[in-house]
Amino acid sequence: MANSEIRSSIRNHLKELRSQVSSNHKQSFSLDRVLFTEQRTGYLHGKIVDRLVLFLRGTGCTHAIENGGCTFCGFYNATNLGEKIEDKDYIEQLTNTIETFNGTFDQFPIVCLYNDGSLLNEREISFNAVMQMFGILNGQQGIQKIVIESKIEDINEQQLKKLISITDKEIEIAVGFESSNPLIRDLCINKSFDNKVFERKWRIAQQYNVSIVPILMLKPPFLTEREAVLDYIESLKYLEPFHLTKIDLELPTVESHTLVHDLWKNGQYRSAWFWSLLEILRSREEMGLTTRLFIGPPSYSVSSIAHTGNCEKCDQQFLHAIHHYNCYGELSRFEEITCSCKKKWAEEYYAEEKEDLLTRIKGMMAEIKFAQHRNERSQEQQMNAKATL
Repeated sequence: MANSEIRSSIRNHLKELRSQVSSNHKQSFSLDRVLFTEQRTGYLHGKIVDRLVLFLRGTGCTHAIENGGCTFCGFYNATNLGEKIEDKDYIEQLTNTIETFNGTFDQFPIVCLYNDGSLLNEREISFNAVMQMFGILNGQQGIQKIVIESKIEDINEQQLKKLISITDKEIEIAVGFESSNPLIRDLCINKSFDNKVFERKWRIAQQYNVSIVPILMLKPPFLTEREAVLDYIESLKYLEPFHLTKIDLELPTVESHTLVHDLWKNGQYRSAWFWSLLEILRSREEMGLTTRLFIGPPSYSVSSIAHTGNCEKCDQQFLHAIHHYNCYGELSRFEEITCSCKKKWAEEYYAEEKEDLLTRIKGMMAEIKFAQHRNERSQEQQMNAKATL
């Protein structure tokens, strides 16, 4: 099966999953209110600061609509399922949020606007609405940096020119880079852009002093634990020459209506171990890589069914160590952790994998289809049995 056939198989399955998301959930929310806000730790000009993340109620990711979206991403479940949200609703989401802080909204030096998609894609949100939101945030004196998310392909020079013309705040754009390996990015993530696209968009952003922050997913589906770690390290090495302000490490979660969820149900996927995270951090330090690495919390706009972790005994220790690392870039808290579960991780990490990636993906997708057909037959038999009662 050629790459194009595997890609088509993955995308068809993902689009089928997206179609199963019920539109009934749209009746339970208001379009002029954000999903939620979350206060997180940020880093600005060498200092640890508070940042506020606004999870906007979004139209829905165009990549999810057109190509099924990313293999691990369940954010589409929380959106308006492709029905475009009007400018006034987006603006009111921001202004209503500001009002809830009773005059203290600008206490956050960093404010992030996430829409579970791409804020620079006109099909998801008009650029006029984005401009208006930037204008509103520019009026908040305490805010020093505005962060948005976008697909790397959606960044263009004309938009950047307009954004910097209406705000004196720093601008940062988080992009889903995921992996420097095009094959892994394509088939394991379902993103088909080339590294040259990233390089070209980065150069454009540099001209306008706009920071590009690549997000790298730890352990996409179909990779073994060791493959995932080695790929992550290679991606960090690739990104080092760009002298980025930081790189975001995204801890994987299992979310409903995703390919990862189907693999997880079938016993074909486990979220990354924290021990694997430590392997990456140690390797980064040994290689002398200096680009700041920020480990994002596994807290997103939808609930997760499973998440990155080791065991009940040491997970909390790792979470505290992650917070310390994000603040100070030190491994000391990690090095203090000992747990018997490391032996189980090592057995999985060093296990020999005989299949090449393409063969493995093909086999796993076939197993998912088999399990799907089996469940459908079982449901049909149950319905027939009820009908005969």
